[in-house]
Amino acid sequence: MIAYGVNVSRPCGDCGSEMTCELTQRVVHERLHWTAWCHCPHCSSTEETFGWDDTPAEVRDALIAGCGLARLTVEGITGPGRVALLKVFRDAGTSLSEAKATAQLAVTTGIEGTRAELELLMQRLERINITATVNGGERC
Repeated sequence: MIAYGVNVSRPCGDCGSEMTCELTQRVVHERLHWTAWCHCPHCSSTEETFGWDDTPAEVRDALIAGCGLARLTVEGITGPGRVALLKVFRDAGTSLSEAKATAQLAVTTGIEGTRAELELLMQRLERINITATVNGGERC
């Protein structure tokens, strides 16, 4: 299992003291899973939220701030490989124009995201014999 996480603080909704929150993103069974678990040491209040696929901006932004951005690049892809690359992005729900733009980024400057997001994408690409590399986003 691939997992990345950070600890952040925020005010407790019950007592106003500082709450410690553990925010994580992980790849579980070929899906992105996120968790936000918070605990207040003053009043013992706890909160947990979690979900699949789309990570809330607050959690994703904190992961990027703490871990850094990662970048996925694809090399040496031509003809049929490009069509397969487009299909991966289309299957993820993007429009044809968005898929073309993202595929172009993948083979030129790279796609940016959290390390977990891009590790998942790399796994999907490797299943269809497209070699990708993920760099950065490892400060966690």
